[in-house]
Amino acid sequence: MSSNAFQSYAEKVDAYVSGRPEYPAALLAELPAAEFAIDLGAGTGIFTEFLALKAKKVLALEPVAKMAQRIPVDRAPNIEVAIGGAELIPAGDGTADLVTAATAFHWFQYEKATAEIVRVLKPGGALALTWNVRDGRVPWVAKFDAVMDRYRGDTPHPSTGKWRRIFDDARFRHQTSKSYGFTQPMPASGIVDRALSTSFVAALPPAEQANVRKQIERIISQEPTLAGQTQVAFPYRTELYLFRRV
Repeated sequence: MSSNAFQSYAEKVDAYVSGRPEYPAALLAELPAAEFAIDLGAGTGIFTEFLALKAKKVLALEPVAKMAQRIPVDRAPNIEVAIGGAELIPAGDGTADLVTAATAFHWFQYEKATAEIVRVLKPGGALALTWNVRDGRVPWVAKFDAVMDRYRGDTPHPSTGKWRRIFDDARFRHQTSKSYGFTQPMPASGIVDRALSTSFVAALPPAEQANVRKQIERIISQEPTLAGQTQVAFPYRTELYLFRRV
């Protein structure tokens, strides 16, 4: 992660909490039960809290301290939080039954992170990679994505497919892939927050961030299903890729 994009998350924690989607309940059934699970790139704990329903103990590892502070350990006492990245996991060899990365794996340094994942996983342990992908088949979402694409640059993104090298990694065996459609309810302002909490937008100068805000507000005002609504539904697809450590 570039330093600017990395630090930008710390500046938009409230927008991140407001605008980022949760994960569909059906996904939970696909995850194996675990005594000890590690959630890499945990952010504000959206997926971590979900994971805590499946694992007896969860280590949430997040490099941005301001985001890690929002992980809800008060609601899920089986979560422990550590500050750090996937490239150096503070856990013993062969201690984890399950490692997860939710909308995060594409940010990791592949060689270092996967070496650490292999180290901490028990033989046969599971690696679950998930992404929430905006459903661009919906016209207003496609317009939203077009605004984002103007500013993305070379910021890591799952759509580049670089992360898919794991399918050819002999240390992992692909077990299953699933896709779930769901919608995230939010106030219309949450759509703006979704844009502003994106790393490369949050790293823009204030004037450019204001320009992004205006573009997203224009999309909202011109879309009949969004304009004037107190609550709206943001459509997503959640993708799950489950692997086993060989």
